[in-house]
Amino acid sequence: MLGASFTLLTVFASCSKDDPELVEEQELITAVELKFTSANTAAQTVRWTLDTNSTPSIVLQSNTQYQVAVSFLDESDPADVEDITEEVKEEADEHQVFYEFSGVSLDFSSADSDVLDSNNNPLYVNSVWNTNASGSGTVRLYLIHEPLTKTSSNRSGFGGETDVEVDFTIVVQE
Repeated sequence: MLGASFTLLTVFASCSKDDPELVEEQELITAVELKFTSANTAAQTVRWTLDTNSTPSIVLQSNTQYQVAVSFLDESDPADVEDITEEVKEEADEHQVFYEFSGVSLDFSSADSDVLDSNNNPLYVNSVWNTNASGSGTVRLYLIHEPLTKTSSNRSGFGGETDVEVDFTIVVQE
């Protein structure tokens, strides 16, 4: 009986109502922008917003290299738009941007201007997309919070929570 009393006393003594509670709230993301630049084509910005019912379309040229920058925004108050991308960059250890491509032939890698986490893993807020043959399909963009790994080749392998998931139609043309 003495052991049980000691355990309860220890629990009560270690918890004080004055101890602050750490509350991590996820940011509200109401818009995602992808900006594409290439030496041979006009710049293109493709935008998704929370209140849209349509899937935005990306149109790229085959056999072309694109610099791609992603931005995450909170536009819930038009008078005070918040660029969540800065916070994602500052918290690179706790975030991962991931792209899943289907129906199109392209490769992506980290850009020289990308952000690295403390283990030198790329965040992919700035990436390079190399298009190959023409075709059409979908690219699904994820912003993952607290991934368990940053080297998976599919979404389920990363673990963690999904902050935002957006589908874009993608067309690679000749």
